[in-house]
Amino acid sequence: MGAILFCASFGDLFTHAVLLLTLGVYSSYGGGCTFPDSWTGSWFLSGYPSLIAINSTHIQSKGECSERESTDKFLLYDRSDDSYRCMVIHEKHKYVLQYKESPVWPKDSLSTICEQISGDAPLYSMFRKEPRPVPQECPFHPAPFTFTYNRGTGDCTNPPSRAEACTDNSRLLLRYMACPDVPGTESNVEELVCLATWKEGSTRYLVGQISQVQRRNSIASDEDTYRCFIYKGQHSDKSMTYNIAQSGDATCNGVSSPTDGSRIMKLTNSDDEHNRCHFPSWILEHHKWFSLDHTHQYHFTTKNATLKIMNADGSYEEKRLVCHSILEQKEKKHIKLVAHVTRGCESGHACLKFYRRSSGVLELQQGSSLWDSPEDACTARGDPEPYLTLISTNLVPMRCPILGRYNVVNSPTDRRRRRQQATIGSEVATECVAGAYESVSFGCGNSQDTIEFSSHCATTVYTCYGSWSSSGSGYLVAAPLARASTHPHTACLVYRDPRTNETRSGRMWLSVAGGSCDRALTAADTVYNLTVNGTCEQSSKYNSGTSRVTSTALILVTLLAVR
Repeated sequence: MGAILFCASFGDLFTHAVLLLTLGVYSSYGGGCTFPDSWTGSWFLSGYPSLIAINSTHIQSKGECSERESTDKFLLYDRSDDSYRCMVIHEKHKYVLQYKESPVWPKDSLSTICEQISGDAPLYSMFRKEPRPVPQECPFHPAPFTFTYNRGTGDCTNPPSRAEACTDNSRLLLRYMACPDVPGTESNVEELVCLATWKEGSTRYLVGQISQVQRRNSIASDEDTYRCFIYKGQHSDKSMTYNIAQSGDATCNGVSSPTDGSRIMKLTNSDDEHNRCHFPSWILEHHKWFSLDHTHQYHFTTKNATLKIMNADGSYEEKRLVCHSILEQKEKKHIKLVAHVTRGCESGHACLKFYRRSSGVLELQQGSSLWDSPEDACTARGDPEPYLTLISTNLVPMRCPILGRYNVVNSPTDRRRRRQQATIGSEVATECVAGAYESVSFGCGNSQDTIEFSSHCATTVYTCYGSWSSSGSGYLVAAPLARASTHPHTACLVYRDPRTNETRSGRMWLSVAGGSCDRALTAADTVYNLTVNGTCEQSSKYNSGTSRVTSTALILVTLLAVR
């Protein structure tokens, strides 16, 4: 028992001794301190093969925080060689830390070790990598710009280079031209992503990453992409000019003014296309327009427009359209114009044609190619551009076209039933089937703004919102009444009017398009064959005592199932 007590006592003494020794060592290098929480993460530092990790108490390869004075002076202890260093660290931006440091030093006071930092000590810059920085708006606007540049061999002024905006305002596309009379210049395209800006006195700084657009598949290191800039903007009556100096490596060294750097540039905003022309009031009366299936969204302002294309995963691809010149215009009916289009960091001129179909319905034809010269945009020859049907969020019911009552003599449900009968060799019992309509009435309600598709057991009601004719076919934008809301599920009904010369027999065909009013639909694509059954005032079996039940089935679904 005594031996056991002795061992326990010895163990306690040993634990206390280790604890006292640890506290003594800890006390010997200052007692500890912490770095700001905002510094925690991984940082790029030029010249280091890997990222520098910072947490609340340690800076990788530098040491742990031992003592702190004011907001920027830190004494760090390096356990690997029992040495100290002073680091004076300034947070220029939440993504940029700059510091100077003393040589490694034996144990001494913070003030003594910090005095070892000479006035000409190197300035180091660290750029945040993780958590991943969010780019910020570039300070150079309004783009586009023309610019000259100098890499130490003379000013490259002719031909002028060009800087263009991207749909993302944190990016700028720099198109460098080669000047035959200036050695060392070459044609090149770079994309600048702006990450951080800050100001020291009257000097403005920018840190960004540059990628080579023409060599996107090549692997570029952080050493190749990070660059520091000093810039200064100057306003005049008609233009904005920026003098910019760029560092030659992934540091902020070597740039001391907007006119002193590894590469210097002078940007002057060229032709302000926002002032060229404006979209007409009948487009701007609704700032947001959507395609019938809501996969496209146009947002218009008084000066420009942004096209948002929704992808299958719900993300958006943006295009920016700026009115450049109006070629044709018919008051509140039609306009043909050239627009400057920016898609990502690609830009050029395209031809646009807008048609006003009703107060809440437009159609758009847009050239698929982008042209450098605005004069070429609307002169290109090729296949006609497809129509995109756009609707506003405030659709107003309108009088339906081709008023009257019609019998359905052929429908997709009839065709499916006949195929089913041929397969099983017997009659199919009568039942309520979505889309199995027997009659259709256009505008026979009190307000003449509804269409009713009826069968012996169900009725689906559509509201009319706008109609027009083109090349012998009629087009009608409508939405099922059961889905009426600020964003109705709209469709385009395409029909051949039975009163036209081509269809004097009194028979018409009716089809339903989901995404847009398709000009390619013909009688071969017919969903419903109809025959005239009288005017709305005439009595017919359509308005007999057949019970009517509002159906939630959509004709659009039927169409997509059979085509």
